[in-house]
Amino acid sequence: MQVHDPWTNKGTGFPLSERDRLGIRGLVPPRTMPLESQVAKILHSVRQLQDPLEKNVFLNDLCDRNETLFYRLLIDNMEEFAPIVYTPTVGMVCQRFGSYFRRARGMYFSAEDRGLMGTMVHHWPRDDVEVIVVVSRAAAAGRAGGRLRQ
Repeated sequence: MQVHDPWTNKGTGFPLSERDRLGIRGLVPPRTMPLESQVAKILHSVRQLQDPLEKNVFLNDLCDRNETLFYRLLIDNMEEFAPIVYTPTVGMVCQRFGSYFRRARGMYFSAEDRGLMGTMVHHWPRDDVEVIVVVSRAAAAGRAGGRLRQ
Protein backbone atom coordinates (compact mmCIF):
# COMPACT_ATOMS: atom_id res chain seq x y z
CA MET A 1 0.00 0.00 0.00
CA GLN A 2 1.34 3.44 -0.92
CA VAL A 3 1.20 4.98 2.57
CA HIS A 4 3.17 2.14 4.14
CA ASP A 5 5.85 1.96 1.43
CA PRO A 6 8.51 4.69 1.79
CA TRP A 7 9.24 4.44 -1.95
CA THR A 8 5.71 5.43 -2.93
CA ASN A 9 4.38 7.32 0.10
CA LYS A 10 3.68 11.00 -0.54
CA GLY A 11 2.24 11.72 2.90
CA THR A 12 0.05 14.81 2.65
CA GLY A 13 1.10 15.15 -1.00
CA PHE A 14 -1.57 12.70 -2.20
CA PRO A 15 -4.32 14.75 -3.91
CA LEU A 16 -7.87 13.86 -2.83
CA SER A 17 -8.64 12.24 -6.19
CA GLU A 18 -5.60 9.96 -5.86
CA ARG A 19 -6.51 9.12 -2.26
CA ASP A 20 -9.95 8.01 -3.46
CA ARG A 21 -8.53 6.04 -6.41
CA LEU A 22 -6.00 4.25 -4.17
CA GLY A 23 -8.44 3.74 -1.30
CA ILE A 24 -6.24 5.59 1.18
CA ARG A 25 -8.52 8.46 2.20
CA GLY A 26 -8.38 8.57 5.98
CA LEU A 27 -4.95 6.90 6.11
CA VAL A 28 -3.12 10.24 5.81
CA PRO A 29 -4.02 13.60 7.38
CA PRO A 30 -6.88 15.28 5.51
CA ARG A 31 -4.89 18.39 4.56
CA THR A 32 -3.10 18.20 1.22
CA MET A 33 0.27 19.87 0.95
CA PRO A 34 2.54 20.23 -2.08
CA LEU A 35 6.02 18.72 -1.85
CA GLU A 36 7.64 22.16 -1.52
CA SER A 37 5.54 22.92 1.58
CA GLN A 38 6.34 19.51 3.06
CA VAL A 39 10.05 20.19 2.52
CA ALA A 40 9.77 23.59 4.23
CA LYS A 41 7.98 22.02 7.21
CA ILE A 42 10.58 19.25 7.60
CA LEU A 43 13.43 21.72 7.08
CA HIS A 44 12.12 23.84 9.95
CA SER A 45 11.83 20.79 12.22
CA VAL A 46 15.29 19.38 11.51
CA ARG A 47 16.93 22.79 11.94
CA GLN A 48 15.52 22.94 15.47
CA LEU A 49 17.79 20.01 16.40
CA GLN A 50 21.33 20.86 17.47
CA ASP A 51 23.04 17.46 17.65
CA PRO A 52 24.15 15.95 14.30
CA LEU A 53 23.26 12.46 15.55
CA GLU A 54 19.72 13.60 16.38
CA LYS A 55 19.45 15.14 12.92
CA ASN A 56 20.68 11.89 11.37
CA VAL A 57 18.07 9.85 13.26
CA PHE A 58 15.35 12.37 12.32
CA LEU A 59 16.30 12.22 8.63
CA ASN A 60 16.55 8.42 8.62
CA ASP A 61 13.10 8.20 10.20
CA LEU A 62 11.84 10.50 7.43
CA CYS A 63 13.46 8.23 4.83
CA ASP A 64 11.70 5.25 6.43
CA ARG A 65 8.34 6.98 5.89
CA ASN A 66 8.71 9.01 2.70
CA GLU A 67 11.75 8.63 0.46
CA THR A 68 10.52 11.21 -2.06
CA LEU A 69 10.39 13.89 0.64
CA PHE A 70 13.72 12.75 2.12
CA TYR A 71 15.58 12.94 -1.20
CA ARG A 72 13.93 16.24 -2.20
CA LEU A 73 15.06 17.74 1.12
CA LEU A 74 18.57 16.37 0.56
CA ILE A 75 18.85 17.50 -3.06
CA ASP A 76 17.61 21.00 -2.27
CA ASN A 77 19.89 21.33 0.78
CA MET A 78 22.84 19.09 -0.09
CA GLU A 79 25.53 21.32 1.42
CA GLU A 80 23.71 21.48 4.76
CA PHE A 81 22.69 17.82 5.05
CA ALA A 82 25.45 15.84 3.33
CA PRO A 83 27.58 16.01 6.51
CA ILE A 84 24.58 14.73 8.48
CA VAL A 85 23.70 11.73 6.31
CA TYR A 86 27.27 10.99 5.23
CA THR A 87 30.74 11.92 6.47
CA PRO A 88 31.45 12.87 9.27
CA THR A 89 28.20 12.01 11.09
CA VAL A 90 27.85 8.57 9.51
CA GLY A 91 31.11 7.60 11.21
CA MET A 92 29.60 8.36 14.61
CA VAL A 93 26.42 6.49 13.64
CA CYS A 94 28.52 3.47 12.62
CA GLN A 95 30.28 3.53 15.97
CA ARG A 96 26.90 3.44 17.70
CA PHE A 97 25.16 1.23 15.14
CA GLY A 98 23.50 -0.97 17.74
CA SER A 99 21.89 2.07 19.36
CA TYR A 100 20.74 3.73 16.14
CA PHE A 101 19.71 0.77 13.96
CA ARG A 102 15.98 1.06 13.20
CA ARG A 103 15.45 -1.12 10.15
CA ALA A 104 17.48 -2.53 7.29
CA ARG A 105 18.30 0.17 4.78
CA GLY A 106 20.25 -0.99 1.81
CA MET A 107 22.40 -4.08 1.85
CA TYR A 108 25.04 -5.16 4.30
CA PHE A 109 28.09 -7.21 3.34
CA SER A 110 30.74 -8.57 5.66
CA ALA A 111 34.06 -10.34 5.20
CA GLU A 112 32.17 -13.65 5.48
CA ASP A 113 30.23 -12.70 2.32
CA ARG A 114 33.33 -12.62 0.14
CA GLY A 115 32.49 -14.30 -3.16
CA LEU A 116 28.73 -14.14 -2.50
CA MET A 117 27.98 -10.53 -3.45
CA GLY A 118 26.81 -11.43 -6.96
CA THR A 119 24.24 -13.80 -5.51
CA MET A 120 23.27 -11.52 -2.65
CA VAL A 121 22.48 -8.46 -4.80
CA HIS A 122 19.69 -10.43 -6.45
CA HIS A 123 17.85 -10.27 -3.11
CA TRP A 124 17.40 -6.51 -3.53
CA PRO A 125 13.75 -5.83 -4.43
CA ARG A 126 14.39 -3.10 -7.02
CA ASP A 127 16.35 -2.84 -10.26
CA ASP A 128 16.57 0.96 -10.51
CA VAL A 129 19.54 1.59 -8.16
CA GLU A 130 21.01 5.05 -8.76
CA VAL A 131 23.47 5.52 -5.88
CA ILE A 132 25.78 3.11 -4.13
CA VAL A 133 27.71 4.10 -0.99
CA VAL A 134 30.29 1.87 0.62
CA VAL A 135 31.24 2.49 4.24
CA SER A 136 33.86 0.32 5.85
CA ARG A 137 34.07 0.01 9.61
CA ALA A 138 37.69 1.17 9.58
CA ALA A 139 36.93 4.19 7.40
CA ALA A 140 33.93 5.13 9.54
CA ALA A 141 36.01 4.95 12.72
CA GLY A 142 38.77 7.08 11.22
CA ARG A 143 36.38 9.79 10.03
CA ALA A 144 34.68 9.87 13.40
CA GLY A 145 38.02 10.33 15.10
CA GLY A 146 37.82 7.15 17.13
CA ARG A 147 38.12 3.41 17.15
CA LEU A 148 35.37 0.92 16.70
CA ARG A 149 35.09 -1.71 19.36
CA GLN A 150 34.61 -5.33 18.34
